Amino acid sequence: MTNPAQLCSRFRNFGFAASLTAALWLGPAEVRAANTTVPDGYQLSLLIYATLTALDQANTTGNYTVLRSLAAPEFQRLNPPATLASVFAKYRERHVGLAPIMLFQPKLLEEPTIDGDGLLHLKGFFPTQPLRIGFELAFQLIGGSWRLMTLAVAPSQA
Repeated sequence: MTNPAQLCSRFRNFGFAASLTAALWLGPAEVRAANTTVPDGYQLSLLIYATLTALDQANTTGNYTVLRSLAAPEFQRLNPPATLASVFAKYRERHVGLAPIMLFQPKLLEEPTIDGDGLLHLKGFFPTQPLRIGFELAFQLIGGSWRLMTLAVAPSQA
């Protein structure tokens, strides 16, 4: 699993990036179900679009409570709305909009994987102009739904 420091250093070359990760101390029954498989392409796209749309709406309004509420409990515990607002302040200051991603298909840079902790990892980008939107996301399966655990977004010049 990628640790937060590695994740942030990977995205530093984009100029500015935001990364949030929930620390993991997960019980075996909670996420390590033997039957857990990578969702199909349709479900993966929904996870990516829903997460980045929620982030865009949070950045637009300055209200991060919905984004936080959609995430896994550990992410929520570690990231109060004020922390999220601080982490993504540069996006608001620079008026970085993520809404254009809705017109593009995400391009995955790596095959989606489920790690030993049961986290689903997605890494890719949207080929938007003038900024390409890179992302690294991780989700935890809770009650049959994939919930956000790691959020890293990095716009770069296309």
